[in-house]
Amino acid sequence: MWYPTRRQVIVNTKTGRAFRGVLWRAGLRYMVLRQAEMLGGEPVALDGEVLIARGNVDFVQVID
Repeated sequence: MWYPTRRQVIVNTKTGRAFRGVLWRAGLRYMVLRQAEMLGGEPVALDGEVLIARGNVDFVQVID
């Protein structure tokens, strides 16, 4: 599956969490977000890079 790297996205997970950030890398097992925020109510800024297991991704929205 192809993912639009270096673009602003929202990653919705199967656990019900959603993250907004720049999709930096999408490998076979993980997606890497930079400048990420956890969504749900008030967005919470997250430091560093966020790794999301590909098996936990429900869908990805490109927002820019």
